[in-house]
Amino acid sequence: MSKSVLSIQSHVAHGYVGGKAAIFPLQTQGWDVDNINTVEFSNHTGYGSFKGSAIDAKNELQPILDQLLHKLELSYEAIITGYIPNSELIALISDYVRQFKQKNKSTLYLLDPVMGDNNYLYVDESCVEQYKKILQLDIVDIITPNQFELELIVGYKITNGATLQKAIHTLHSQYNIKYVVITSLGAEAVSHQDSSTESEKIYCAISVQSSPQIQLFRIPVIKSYFTGVGDLFSALLLDKLYTNLQLSEDNSHALSRSVSQVLTIMSKTLKLTHSLALQEYNKFAGKSSSSLVGKINDGDTMKFFELRIIQARKFYDYMDDGEFQPTLLDSEHI
Repeated sequence: MSKSVLSIQSHVAHGYVGGKAAIFPLQTQGWDVDNINTVEFSNHTGYGSFKGSAIDAKNELQPILDQLLHKLELSYEAIITGYIPNSELIALISDYVRQFKQKNKSTLYLLDPVMGDNNYLYVDESCVEQYKKILQLDIVDIITPNQFELELIVGYKITNGATLQKAIHTLHSQYNIKYVVITSLGAEAVSHQDSSTESEKIYCAISVQSSPQIQLFRIPVIKSYFTGVGDLFSALLLDKLYTNLQLSEDNSHALSRSVSQVLTIMSKTLKLTHSLALQEYNKFAGKSSSSLVGKINDGDTMKFFELRIIQARKFYDYMDDGEFQPTLLDSEHI
């Protein structure tokens, strides 16, 4: 049975971020992907320089969406949106997502509110308020912000388990979002403890509106900078959750199982990427090194650490229970 998804996110000619990180993995899992590029860039911004431009809202994006919705009368099982560079585009896209969902009420919409990371905003500030307006439309089923993006949405810092719980509750109660996945949290966001071992971990927090008990996944960090990780994560999550929701009547179990599967695939993909990066670098440099790391805004290292989306295709159909076991956010964390 065919599955169709509308993907609206960035595109680069070289490398694997945005649609380049999401479309192929979805296709390998049987999805028919209709894709719209919000930007056309030469490469991702982690190289320190790039060329390209954003799509024009009125003259380019609106006619495309209008054709898909009203002329071709298309309907989708799922919609996924990622990097959108300005508030005008966000507003236009949200309006059409709303119309698509009115047409097919079972359409699953995953919103990745790509705005920044590590306290660095890489979209216009007006995007923050526009994303809040999207959330008020009651159209988002799954949201996948990182810690910084969650803080931008709720308007305060996530400093411990209590503020994390409050923020996730806001997404469920105020914005009626069924599935919340916070893709990366520092140790301080889930515990008062601060140790050298915890600094080498990040956390993923998940919650389901119908059973709002927060589960935490503890993830080892590979010491290198990779781009496109969030884009691949969101695409895999959409696929796994769509599948697991059909296999289980327990939404909480479906989300937990899906995230464990995705984290397992991501771990395998990043390890493969890191290994092949070292191999390529050693061949290029004519020497053996095991300490090379990708660095933001450093094209000399970033070129070796592009996600190996094609080589990792053997991982995408993973459907076991996953290698990551969640724990509950409880009174010890708050």
